[in-house]
Amino acid sequence: MEQGWIKIYESADAITVELLRQRLEEENICAVVLNHRDSELLMLNVGEVELYVHESDKEAAAKYIPQS
Repeated sequence: MEQGWIKIYESADAITVELLRQRLEEENICAVVLNHRDSELLMLNVGEVELYVHESDKEAAAKYIPQS
């Protein structure tokens, strides 16, 4: 990932991460999803999907990210 971006969420559930990305975009927070899942191993639930925002949006994005 390029400089200035930070990971704010990760999950094995790609749908959840995508819904979070869409919610952030609705709030004018630019978000990027990186999918590290292996498409041949989807049934084994191997790999993580990560959600990134720009450092300047970290506090605004935190309002919409579930706490683990």
